[in-house]
Amino acid sequence: MSGRMVRAMPAARSVRIRGTSYPVRLPSIRDPRLHLAATITSIQVMGQAFLGWELSIAQILVCLGTCALIEVPMVFWERKEIVWPASALLTGNGVALVLRVNGTEHGDWWSMNGWYIFAATSGLALLSKHVLRFRGRPVVNPSNLGLVACFLLLGTTVVNPLDFWWGQMSVEMVAVYLILAIGALTVTRRLGLLPMSLAFWGVFATSLAVLSLSGHCISARWSVTPVCGADFWWIVATSPEVVIFMLFMITDPMTSPTERRPRMVFGAAVGLTSALLLAPMQTEYGAKVAVLAGLVAVCALRPVLTLATERLDRQLALSTPVRLAAVVPVALAALVVAGLPARTAATTGPAVAPAALAERPDVEVPEGAIPDVTVSGDVTTVVGDAASSQADAMAHDLVAALMIEADARAAGDSELAASAIAGERLEDFATASADEPIEFATMEVVLVRDPEDPQAVPRFGIHATGTRGSAPVDTVYVLEDAGGTWLLTGEQASGEA
Repeated sequence: MSGRMVRAMPAARSVRIRGTSYPVRLPSIRDPRLHLAATITSIQVMGQAFLGWELSIAQILVCLGTCALIEVPMVFWERKEIVWPASALLTGNGVALVLRVNGTEHGDWWSMNGWYIFAATSGLALLSKHVLRFRGRPVVNPSNLGLVACFLLLGTTVVNPLDFWWGQMSVEMVAVYLILAIGALTVTRRLGLLPMSLAFWGVFATSLAVLSLSGHCISARWSVTPVCGADFWWIVATSPEVVIFMLFMITDPMTSPTERRPRMVFGAAVGLTSALLLAPMQTEYGAKVAVLAGLVAVCALRPVLTLATERLDRQLALSTPVRLAAVVPVALAALVVAGLPARTAATTGPAVAPAALAERPDVEVPEGAIPDVTVSGDVTTVVGDAASSQADAMAHDLVAALMIEADARAAGDSELAASAIAGERLEDFATASADEPIEFATMEVVLVRDPEDPQAVPRFGIHATGTRGSAPVDTVYVLEDAGGTWLLTGEQASGEA
């Protein structure tokens, strides 16, 4: 999002500095950049108020301030004007909209966590607009380039992009789509850019459909199972983030063609390139970076593609439909081949032998051993109300698993233990010592996330408190669904989940 939609705002006044008069250009209500800024700012407000974004107001201000502090003196040096940095603020807002630094918590409004990452990414983005130029125009969309560079250089252990999925459909999500639709129609129709956006989405959605039909899967931190097939297509193709990308990022007039037909070809090229780069990705992180990188690649090659297309037209007199007919089968084949690495769903937990489950004894859980089970807001956000129907079964199977495990320890029977525990819990069974039974006071179903891999599929767990003898218990038991029976696979201190 660079937002350089108009070259200059009307100079309504001027100031004198050391005897020299300099024009001062302030925002105009007719400037499309203000309309775009209003749309993105409204989405930022929704993210802070309703969508639980792990982004602070301070981090947003760092992005905006960095871009403004670079833009104002650079424009003054280049044009000898004092200009309200509308384009720069859009670039900073675009970076803040997508970039997340791990460790930031929603609600910590003034967190400066990773402020230097936000500043560096915004600064790189803004500088690219002034340095990477061709025939007086920026080559690559600034915020897009800064984000791709940040994600590729730092990786998922440090930063992550805004999720494709923003939450269960709700009044707030309907409001998000309405804000995007109104903003898009206001900006893109006025500038004649809507056909380019539609060309992108048509090609991108069709390419995703090919991948979905082939069984494409990605892991995501907001899904307890791999996202595959039709779910993959729907979530990515209709993601608010993809809508923002196609309506407000690829449509930057300064980095896209100026005529209708080349614009549509440009949009289609971004859609296909993004899909091809996305095809081999197995995580949401890789998929999101691939979509962003598709625009970087096409923008960088746009001058070459334009010249090559003009030359081909002159030499062969090929029409656009003829060229498309030649490209389609090659593109489909490339998508299928590129998507091979993500064709199989990643497992979400340890493998469980069916024979071990068959040996699971019936256990009568004592009355009163299970307290009222609650469900955390994190689980409800990801899974919806369906988690509530599973909560009692999880708690029952957890208590039963602990009872079976205790009997197996007393008997030294690892086969009996394998009917109740799995994964790390089973691996440590031989060295584990017998414990007194726990008297549970509270149980809450939670999501257990891997702190070393933020893109890993989260697992279900039960945060339990109580006492073991005279010692307090405050722990998270990690569970795995094995065909309707919940097995105990691990245990963590409550602060680690």
